[in-house]
Amino acid sequence: MSDPVPAMHFTSDTHFRHRVLARERGFAPGTPSATDVCEEQVAAHDEAIIATWNRHVRPHDIVWHLGDLALVAPRRLAEIVPRLNGRIRLVLGNHDRAHPLFGERSIRAPRETLDLGIEWAGTFAAVKVPPTRELGARNGSVPHRVLLSHFPYFADHTDGPRETQWRLRDEGATLLHGHTHSVSATEAALPRQIHVGWDAWGRPAAAPEIAALIEDRIR
Repeated sequence: MSDPVPAMHFTSDTHFRHRVLARERGFAPGTPSATDVCEEQVAAHDEAIIATWNRHVRPHDIVWHLGDLALVAPRRLAEIVPRLNGRIRLVLGNHDRAHPLFGERSIRAPRETLDLGIEWAGTFAAVKVPPTRELGARNGSVPHRVLLSHFPYFADHTDGPRETQWRLRDEGATLLHGHTHSVSATEAALPRQIHVGWDAWGRPAAAPEIAALIEDRIR
């Protein structure tokens, strides 16, 4: 019996071990600030993400994580990342210690990150997303080529865009990204970028869902 065909998923901004996100995502109700979030509440946040991730991702699937896996050093994720299903490919974000924006502190982090069982890590990538069955029947199953970056072409969750030197330039390609913490996957004013962050999807987004969003914009 042949191995099942791996599915492809996209996500970002899981922020494991992050007190601020544990509070903002409702795992520390009533706490006046992030410093009041306890370890048990952070662990509850992390365990909820692990459980949801593993319900949607099979062990042989491919997961493109578009950055901000965690705020902490890779060695502190040794009891988290190996429990996540799938072959994880990490497009580094501004909170990932292996990102070159950390300067000399990032020298050891790439190896430590890969040692967690992550398959690949880099600052950006390009992949092909199969079209939906409907479009594939019309165009001979020509895939959608998309760019992957932690950072969007435009927008941020702060008043002004940050880390602009690490952003890809919009030259017409669809970009999948994280970073904004928006609860929306798309914005009408920014038609060539799709947000795959945990705060928008609450789970990894499957490739057919991404294809459908792309095709909605090109019809």
